[in-house]
Amino acid sequence: MAGRCVARPPGTHARPVSTGRPAALSSEACRRNPSDLMTLITLHSRIHFASDVLEEALRAEIDENRLAHALVLCPEALACSEFLDRVEEGLASCPQVTLHLIAATDSKYDTARAAAQAEKEAPVDVIIAFGSAGSIARGRKCRHEITTLRYRALNARTRDRVRQKSLQPRFFVIPNIDGMPDPCLEAGPAMSFKTTPPGVIICDPTLIRDVQEADIAKATTLTIGRCLSVLSAKAFNPLADGLAIDALSRIRMMTQARGARAGEKHGYRDLMAATLNGAIALQKGTGLVEALGYSFGHAVGRDLDSALLHRVLLARILSSSEASDSTVIARVLGVGPETTLYDFVADLMADVPLPQTLQQLDIAWPEVEEAVGYMEPRFGTPQVASRSELDLILHDVY
Repeated sequence: MAGRCVARPPGTHARPVSTGRPAALSSEACRRNPSDLMTLITLHSRIHFASDVLEEALRAEIDENRLAHALVLCPEALACSEFLDRVEEGLASCPQVTLHLIAATDSKYDTARAAAQAEKEAPVDVIIAFGSAGSIARGRKCRHEITTLRYRALNARTRDRVRQKSLQPRFFVIPNIDGMPDPCLEAGPAMSFKTTPPGVIICDPTLIRDVQEADIAKATTLTIGRCLSVLSAKAFNPLADGLAIDALSRIRMMTQARGARAGEKHGYRDLMAATLNGAIALQKGTGLVEALGYSFGHAVGRDLDSALLHRVLLARILSSSEASDSTVIARVLGVGPETTLYDFVADLMADVPLPQTLQQLDIAWPEVEEAVGYMEPRFGTPQVASRSELDLILHDVY
C-alpha cells in the first residue's frame, strides 16, 4: 500500500507551547577517512533541545528562513497522533504544507516518488521528517531525489558538483524514541549525514513520555551498542568519543534512577540526549552490527532492527573485539575491578526483554551467510580480526 500525500492549509491548535527561547546547539562530527590519523570534524546542525520546544522551534525556523512550501514525512501510524498535531501547529505560518504518510509497506523509492511529485507542484523549500528513524532516513532520500531533479533541469554548461549541493532543500528532523538513523550507511555522499547532515534537529523529550517499556529497552540497547562501537573503533575522533561517553553516562544514570519509567522528566531528557549523541558519534565509522544490518537489507531484502541485532551480538562482539578501549568503557559504565566488560554487558543484556538469538529474529542461516558475503567486500569485518572470527561469533549467537 502506498503512502498518501495530503495538501493541508496551515492551521492552529489550542495546545500551549513553551514561551522560553529554545536551546540551540550546533553539533556534528564528520569522519572522512577512518584509516587516517588526522580527523576532520565539521559542525553543521542547529539543534533545539528542550521540553515543549517543538512548536516554537519549528515556527522560528520556518519564519526566520521564510520557507513557503514544507514537505512533511510522517509514519502512517502517527496520522492521528498528538505528535502530528504539534508539528502542524509549528507550521501554522508556512503557506503550503504537503503531508506524506509513509505506510509500513512503502519502500524508500515510493517516498522519493512522492517527494518528486510535491516538487513538481511547487518547489519544496524544506523537508521535515519526524516520528521514526525510518522516516528520517526516507527524508534524506527525498532530499537527494529533489536535488537530482533540480540539477538535471539546469543547462548542461551550468552543472557542477558545488552547484548541485546548493540546490538541496532544507532538511529538518524531529526524532522519536528510536532516535536517528545511522549517519554513515548510504549509497553515496550526496545522501549521507556525514557530508550533508540535517540543517535542524528538534529534540523535545515530552514526545517520548508515553512510550512503552519495550521501546525504552530497544532505544537503550541501540544506544549502548552504538557507543561501544564508537569507542571500540580505531579511528581518532575525540568529539565522537566524547559524545559516546556522555551518552553511556546518561544511560547509566537513567538505569540507576529508573527515571524513564518512574515519570521523572530528567529520565526522558537523558534518554533522548543519549540516543542523539549515540547517533552523531557513530559518524566515527561503521561498526559490525551496523554493517550487518545494512547488508541484510540489501542482500536478502529484509530490513532488520539494529536494536535487536545489538541485543543479540553486542556482548559476544566485545569478547572478540580487537580495538576496544575497555578501560574507558568500564569506567563510564561503572564496571567493577573484578568483572570483565564482556561479563558486565552480557549481564546487562540478559535483563533486556528482547530476542536473544538470530533464530529468534526469524533469520535463516543462509540469510546470515548471504548478508556477510555482501558486507565483507564493502566494510571488511569491523571490530573483529577476520572472517573466520566473525563466522564463529555468528555461530555462537545463532
